[in-house]
Amino acid sequence: MSDLETLIPLDVQITVAGETLTLKPLKVGSLPAFLRAISPVMQSLTAPSIDWLALFGERGDDLLSAIAIAVGKPREWVDDLAADEAILLAAKVIEVNADFFTQTVIPKLDGLFAQMKHAPTVASGSTPSSG
Repeated sequence: MSDLETLIPLDVQITVAGETLTLKPLKVGSLPAFLRAISPVMQSLTAPSIDWLALFGERGDDLLSAIAIAVGKPREWVDDLAADEAILLAAKVIEVNADFFTQTVIPKLDGLFAQMKHAPTVASGSTPSSG
């Protein structure tokens, strides 16, 4: 991969359900919905190897919604894909956006979870001492 390809990821073309799609990195307008859909799946996507069948079994609705958002297709279109096509499409969406996930989303989610884990808890009904 050239330095230019690293800085500006190339579009990836893939044929799914007889239609050629051009996968591009996510645009900012689709990020909120995509992140809401993909967040429950992120831990599985960062594993050294992804068990796609288990992932679809456990978090399939989230993953299918994220795929639909990423490719700009209605969820019903994604739902009608053959299983092998849906898995291939999911893998390609992740591949095209890998730098975004690994350099931006995952560190921020990890930081957020760490903050939540270490946040002080306040007992309900307690008040600060007056001295």
